[in-house]
Amino acid sequence: MSGETTYLRNPDVAIRDEDDSGSMLFNPDTGEVLVINDTGRFIWSLCAEPTTVDRIVKQFPEEYDDIPENLSEEVEQFVKAMTEGGFIASK
Repeated sequence: MSGETTYLRNPDVAIRDEDDSGSMLFNPDTGEVLVINDTGRFIWSLCAEPTTVDRIVKQFPEEYDDIPENLSEEVEQFVKAMTEGGFIASK
């Protein structure tokens, strides 16, 4: 994925916070439900505005202390899955 690709939440997707450790997303276009953890919820929140993988990665130290070495790859995988599921859009 290019660092220039921008991601934005699908405005039709509904979110329900289950507890401190997770949330459920519902895509009415596909009927798909996806359970995401706290980290996924953080990425989801950053996609409220058009953003890139690079911008998302730069925000992690403000929220988390333990940053994995492969964070960029993990974020790329997550946004790819979210894009494929129609939960977020890419440009």
